Amino acid sequence: METLFQDVRYALRNLVKAPGFAAVTVLTLALGIGANTAIFSVVNGVVLRPLPYPEPERLMLITSQFPSLGFDQFWISAPEFIDFRDRNNAFEKVGGYRAGSVNLGTEQPTRVNSIVVTHELMEALGVRPRLGRAFTREDTLPGAEDVGILSYELWQREFAGDPGAIGRIVRADGVPTKLVGIMPPGYDVHDEKVELWLPLTLDPANPGNRGGHFLFLVGRLKPGVGIGQARADLESLLGQWARIAPNAHVPNLKTHRFRIDNLQEDMIGGVRTALWVLQGAVGFVLLIACANLANLLLARSESRHREFAVRTALGASRARLLRQFLTEGIVLAILGAVVGVGLAYAGLRALLAANPDSVPRAAEITIDPAVLLFTLGVAVLTGLLFGLSPLLHVRETILHGALKEGGTRTTSSTARARTRSALVMAEVALAVVLVAGAGLLLRSFWNLMNVDAGFNRARLSTFGLVLPAAQYQKPESRPVFFTRVLEQIARIPGVKSAAAMNGLPPARDVNANDTTFEGVPMTPDGPIHNVDYYQTVTSQYIATMGIPVVDGRAFTETDTTGPPVMLVNEALAKKFYPGTTPVGRRIKPGGPNTPFFTVVGILKDVKQGGLDQPVGTELYFLYEQLPRVAQFATTNMNVVVRSDLALDALAPSLRQVVREADPSLPMVKLRTMTDVFGESVSERRFVAVLLGAFAGLALLLAAVGTYGILSYTVSERKHEIGIRMALGATRSTVLGLVLRQGATLTGIGLAAGVIAALALSRVMRTLVFNVRPTDPVTMAAVTIFIALIALVACYIPARRATRVDPIVVLREE
Repeated sequence: METLFQDVRYALRNLVKAPGFAAVTVLTLALGIGANTAIFSVVNGVVLRPLPYPEPERLMLITSQFPSLGFDQFWISAPEFIDFRDRNNAFEKVGGYRAGSVNLGTEQPTRVNSIVVTHELMEALGVRPRLGRAFTREDTLPGAEDVGILSYELWQREFAGDPGAIGRIVRADGVPTKLVGIMPPGYDVHDEKVELWLPLTLDPANPGNRGGHFLFLVGRLKPGVGIGQARADLESLLGQWARIAPNAHVPNLKTHRFRIDNLQEDMIGGVRTALWVLQGAVGFVLLIACANLANLLLARSESRHREFAVRTALGASRARLLRQFLTEGIVLAILGAVVGVGLAYAGLRALLAANPDSVPRAAEITIDPAVLLFTLGVAVLTGLLFGLSPLLHVRETILHGALKEGGTRTTSSTARARTRSALVMAEVALAVVLVAGAGLLLRSFWNLMNVDAGFNRARLSTFGLVLPAAQYQKPESRPVFFTRVLEQIARIPGVKSAAAMNGLPPARDVNANDTTFEGVPMTPDGPIHNVDYYQTVTSQYIATMGIPVVDGRAFTETDTTGPPVMLVNEALAKKFYPGTTPVGRRIKPGGPNTPFFTVVGILKDVKQGGLDQPVGTELYFLYEQLPRVAQFATTNMNVVVRSDLALDALAPSLRQVVREADPSLPMVKLRTMTDVFGESVSERRFVAVLLGAFAGLALLLAAVGTYGILSYTVSERKHEIGIRMALGATRSTVLGLVLRQGATLTGIGLAAGVIAALALSRVMRTLVFNVRPTDPVTMAAVTIFIALIALVACYIPARRATRVDPIVVLREE
């Protein structure tokens, strides 16, 4: 141990003697190790750490499938939930939930994320409230008192952690609700970011329509039962479900299945690959940093030959030198790790603040002991990687030679030069892989942001308004309210038009409503009479959004009092009316006592299910016409405003209009439509931006490494260059000599990098959109770009080589 302390003290003294070297090394390591720490903290919090429930591996997400409709994960109806809960043999508890949001409060209302649950859900999760009680079966029966449970975070934010909040009455969407419990910190369901828990009112004697799908289920497997056994039990249940409810719409083995997935795997499945790609990327960055530092240490070891010779002459063995080199490397790495953890913490906080919804379980991402242990391991491994590099070419013959020469500087051996060149080629190759991956993701993100969404998103702003059903019970009062608000907004100076719709593109939940098409018979090989999206809009919606009318006409003011009319999109027209037009035909939306609507126009397809998803079928209803069809007179509408004013200038006027119309209503997510599009692809943006940043850092390190090796080569070959010039070599000849050396290193690195990038293209397949992972344009652009960067890095030392004065060199000789 005493010897170890001596080695550490000696290493620190050496660093103090070379502050410039120490600063560059520690900063380089801090960037590499800090990036690895930051990304591993994300991987750890999202992928590796179990969900915060007892025995989380036993928790399963249960959803339905409709293969004929193309729905792989869909909701489950309340009667189906009851059947499954009572008749399955694999789960000890099964609960259901539906996530949403509610207006909370009256004086200064806020919109909070809510979840409506059956009383079994908390038992299935194994969660007990921190204070108060959980929901009981009695809370879910018709006529029960309205109760709610706060999340810990909402309790702290809105009630300052006051235990007296238990028993207090608050208004949730205008309904007086008694608070009966506070959840523990950090508890959530499927990353819904729940702030208020509410019980689902469910009458066991009349649970509702079997076709009304709105619940996701979470079940806890019985001890000893695996997911395979649960799926086998489900298959058996599906086979006999028709006998449970004869002549009813029930799940079956072919067209309406159930599926079971591990809850955590389902939650993080979409982002798992992206996070491991990022972890691999920062690993490459660290390898490039190690290669740079190894080259730096190799160069520095040239000036320490006399030290090595003296220590060897005094009896130091090769093992003793090895231990000293390892100690110096690890000391540098640990210093870099300390700075890197600070950089990682600051970067992580900034990253999550700027992208709070980009990854699931974001609230659980932190630098915890597991992350610190990972950082320590990386630091030690890094220290070993570059700390041993000087010893690779330290030979006793060289050391004795150095001692005899009185400490004069020895010429770099061929092996040493090859090692440095190999490190530079490896840096370039790794940089190519990262830049190619970043290029593919950035092109993919660009493609997504420039997808034709079917409307003109420029100069559009939007916000949501939700009318509490308790205050707006009469359906006819809802269009009246929104008409008044939209008229007031249209009068704001600088506003061109305003409208509202219930579903905000380009990413919204699917409706999948059964629909009757008059004159379109249902045939075994024909389309199923089901529509993906029902869109309720006000009369100025088409003009405000800038959606082209393909055939027929848009809604007009006269439609408000006229017979029921609707619009359809191109996808619906092509699917149900191939070779003809639906204009003038009648369609009856799903639901009891709904009339037939006459189609008066076809609109261009609008992206509703995501920018990277195919367009679904869609029906448009006129909101002002719907009080006669109460079930479509929704309380939840998204207002869109077309204006040349910037959002900051427009926002105060919009808030004033809403405040005057109903001061109890919060404005939900006031933002530009460009921001809406960005949020819809936030996960892809998160990965693309990070990988782009890491690729830029890798490219910078590779350029520095190329510059460093050529600069060192020029200094080592100064005598040779001087003689060449004395014998008649021109400056251009010398310039070409050095540039060829740099071009050779770069070319080999580029070739190796392109081969590696193509080999890893399969990993990128699920992360790109409208671009092939082996896209030749991207590969060519990356190759040219890196070649130009390398050319600049080579040119500077090459230019310095041309300034060698042969007379001075010969005089020194």
